[in-house]
Amino acid sequence: MSVALKKFFSKRGQLSLEFSVLVLAVITAAILLGYHLIVSSKAVQESNIDTINNTHNTAIDALSEVS
Repeated sequence: MSVALKKFFSKRGQLSLEFSVLVLAVITAAILLGYHLIVSSKAVQESNIDTINNTHNTAIDALSEVS
């Protein structure tokens, strides 16, 4: 096992505290970014609902003419 990997594992094969903290930080960042993405998309939806509906209706009309 390389020196870098030995640092992440103790002699008993358990993950080290540093690796656990790193994983926790990555998971926390992913949760926060996901929450921010959802909140932002909801804000865009609420502020531009008329444009979204018009685009949807135009797309449906165009697709119904094609078939």
